[in-house]
Amino acid sequence: MLNFYRRMLLSALLLLLYAFSDNSLVFSKVMLAGSRGTVPKYESISKNTPGVAAKFTEKSSPLVIEINRGVLKPVSIAISMSGADKVLANHISCVVKNDLQSTSFFRAVHEKAFMQELSSANIQPLYKLWNLINAQYLLSAHVNVSGSQLQIVMVLYDIISEKRLGGISIQGSIRNWRKISHIISNYIYEKITGENGYFDTKIMYVALNRARNGQKIHRIALMDQDGFGHRYLTSGATTVLTPRLSPNGRCFTFFAYREKIVNGRRVPISAGLYQGNLQTGKIFLLLQMDGMVYAPRYSPDGRFLLFCLSRKGTSSIFRLNLETKELQRLTRGICIDTSPCLSPDGQFIVFNSDRSGTQQLYVMNADGSNIRRLSYDAGYRYATPVWSPRGDWVAFSKFRNGIFYIGIVHPSGIGERVLASGYMLEGPTWSPNGRVIMYSHQDYSKREKICSVDISGNNRREIETPGDAIDPEWSANMTGLR
Repeated sequence: MLNFYRRMLLSALLLLLYAFSDNSLVFSKVMLAGSRGTVPKYESISKNTPGVAAKFTEKSSPLVIEINRGVLKPVSIAISMSGADKVLANHISCVVKNDLQSTSFFRAVHEKAFMQELSSANIQPLYKLWNLINAQYLLSAHVNVSGSQLQIVMVLYDIISEKRLGGISIQGSIRNWRKISHIISNYIYEKITGENGYFDTKIMYVALNRARNGQKIHRIALMDQDGFGHRYLTSGATTVLTPRLSPNGRCFTFFAYREKIVNGRRVPISAGLYQGNLQTGKIFLLLQMDGMVYAPRYSPDGRFLLFCLSRKGTSSIFRLNLETKELQRLTRGICIDTSPCLSPDGQFIVFNSDRSGTQQLYVMNADGSNIRRLSYDAGYRYATPVWSPRGDWVAFSKFRNGIFYIGIVHPSGIGERVLASGYMLEGPTWSPNGRVIMYSHQDYSKREKICSVDISGNNRREIETPGDAIDPEWSANMTGLR
């Protein structure tokens, strides 16, 4: 009975942390862990990462919150990172703070407010002292360095309920300290929110630079989700667009064409789909047809590639079997069908088409049958739909009278919501947990940049890149990108 009242009190305190907006905050699921029954368990959370190993020392049921609308008041977390190498400990702490605060779900308590020094992860915190500085959660971690190896032992505490949520030990090469920091952020995020973390992920995009003759140079680039670890994958000799990562993260495909200058104008002389290997760096021509092939997108299982073929003023959707090279045409007619994207279960394809007279969203079965219209907002033109990793939303761009919007809609066509608006917003891509959307944005000074927004429409921010950037693609699986 005492545990029941403790859980009820914890639930009430947690619900008081959230401030409601005019749209009202929607909780579709709230689950509180019991104060007993945690079972020690060891398991790897980074088994595919060379040089990095991690172990859970406890496993407990997290608080799970589905947040679809409204404004969330951030929960406060204190991060105590100790160790003989103070500089490294501080760097790791900063990365973790930046990761967590970038979600708008967390607020880091400043170290100057700490009232207890935790020189080891084994020291029991004095909950009342952390409560006095309004810390709702505490991460106590210790950094050990031995030669070129790094070990971090950490424990996460719930200050309000005065209990330990779990512990983790991470070992790896010291050169991977940023990656290890992101793994720590994932652990905290998952333990507190119940959602999968997305901090140890990559963003692929098209980097734009201007040559001396004023022409734009397009290069495919890859970086960590927080903008670090930037590198170019193509030379800029060809114009590249719409890079897409394979589900296993080992390969990527993109549309590219070569040009020549005729009477001062840039004229394409060849176009096709190319595929690159992220491990070897090799790039080869995957597909070239009579016409222009563009808008590639992998199937969720990585076996197929959807793309469009534009020829004689029309555009149709095709499917390429990457193993057998068999081609299948999915749409026909005199209309322009483009931007296909398969649902996570592989059963449906969302795309945009002008078959009704205006550019709208449609859904069809994976074999091209049973086409039905998805968007009906009169006066708007819809484009670039992409299914969320959960299958619960379709993100899209739409525009009218020079104003562009990024929005989401249920696959049934109901519940359409606008998340961002402005000049030249396009090309949405989902975070692996389906909670954040990145997109391209050109401001009125014609600067191209990548921005993000969560599915509540809050926490809009710009992603830092070395130069102009378009066509972001958020990795879904990091096996090949470690």
